[in-house]
Amino acid sequence: MSTVTLPIASTVRASLPVLSLPATKTPRGEWWIAPAKWSALGVFLAIPIFSLLWPWLAGRVVWTLIVAAIPLFIVLVGYHRWREICPLAFFAKLAGLLRIPGRYRVPQRSELAYYYVAFVIFFLSLWVRLIATNGDGVALAVFLLSLCLVAMVSGAIYTGKTWCNYFCPLSFIEKIYTEPRGLRATSNSQCTKCTACKKSCPDINEENGYWKEIDARSRRRIYFAFPGLVLGFYFYYFLQAGTWDYYFSGSWTNQPQLWRSAIFPGVNAATAGFFFLPQMPRALASFLTLGSFTLLSCAVFSLLEIAVSRYQRRRDQPSEVASARHIALTLAAFAAFVTFYTFAGAPTLRKLPWVFPHLFLVIVVLTASLGLVRRLKRTQGDFAEEVLGQSILKRWQWADSEPPRDLREAVLIHQLRTQEKSRGALQIVNVYREAVREVLADGFVTREEIGLLEGLRNRLQINDADHESVMLALAEEESALLRNSLQHKPSRNQH
Repeated sequence: MSTVTLPIASTVRASLPVLSLPATKTPRGEWWIAPAKWSALGVFLAIPIFSLLWPWLAGRVVWTLIVAAIPLFIVLVGYHRWREICPLAFFAKLAGLLRIPGRYRVPQRSELAYYYVAFVIFFLSLWVRLIATNGDGVALAVFLLSLCLVAMVSGAIYTGKTWCNYFCPLSFIEKIYTEPRGLRATSNSQCTKCTACKKSCPDINEENGYWKEIDARSRRRIYFAFPGLVLGFYFYYFLQAGTWDYYFSGSWTNQPQLWRSAIFPGVNAATAGFFFLPQMPRALASFLTLGSFTLLSCAVFSLLEIAVSRYQRRRDQPSEVASARHIALTLAAFAAFVTFYTFAGAPTLRKLPWVFPHLFLVIVVLTASLGLVRRLKRTQGDFAEEVLGQSILKRWQWADSEPPRDLREAVLIHQLRTQEKSRGALQIVNVYREAVREVLADGFVTREEIGLLEGLRNRLQINDADHESVMLALAEEESALLRNSLQHKPSRNQH
């Protein structure tokens, strides 16, 4: 690096974005992934049993502890690591493990409609929570076992990770909280044998899938609707009871057989649809709340995207600035994450010593803020530059130095070394041409003898193409000199 001149280095460095180590540098299969995977599977299988044996505790443990921790866990460990750990993915792969894998693929015309499918399943899951599974251990066990069964059937019908990519209600949430790049670099989570079940597969490269689908209408609508769905879910507890004590006390975690009265008009505070309209069935009231907040959120973030786009046009932003769509998607993810953790886990955290709720909130705020900063200024150009940098690192040719871990520095070094190498090679060829011209002019060596000096050319690293180019240039110079001398030679008539 000492040979790099400061003016050139500073110019190239200023033109490069701040980049991090590419994801392929992270080793796949860290030692803790397998234990975490089997532990998560064991906990998942134990929940239905626990729900049947201790139904009065199941809702509090599952909804205010386990489920409340999942989004934060996904963000902290990274998208691909979570894809390896997720217990539902195990059930989707079970048919393959039993050597009866599915053979069908989702129709190509439905390629981008999968956002709607996963969102509808998630929407209905939240609705079922509000009318049945929140406080009923038996209903919770039935719901989880049904989810496992659907994942297994999907794996037996469709190929590859069709369940994970198209049907799983967590599939779009995993991506919302980690796209286009998470807090930590992760290796891919692709199948050992790819079956091409998903175009621009996120398990191969999540960010590539993000930029490929950045203009998808389905993605835009679902991502914009998600923060409102989260807010509507928690706000319904207030609309149903008329006070936040109902939610934060956690009394909703122990309401056995609530589903029996959910479709009938309410008769008291426990069965009311709305506190101001108790006669409305809880099932209808909760569905209307989730739906209205979802539509309102989609409208708000759509207007936000328009406002950002107009602002960028007025400011005449350069092309490398993040697009308005990307900024709106990032802000929607941030809003959903913060809204979720404003409520999630609170009924149980409030029962712990004061330090635990405050510490948890600090972790959440730091995680959300770091994710927002890391993602907000990301551009598709940055991603393309990283892909190029990965390719450069794979083909690192400078034996006198190890490839740096900082991708930005790797691109810089490669560019400067390539420039130096090109200038050095050109200088050697020029020296060789002048030397050949001189020895030919002095008559020490003939043209035929020049062709025999292969050892000298090898030591000078002059290849055959460069040698032929030099000889052709010298021949053209001689021909030009000969023509000039003939043109200026006086004729006999002039004498």
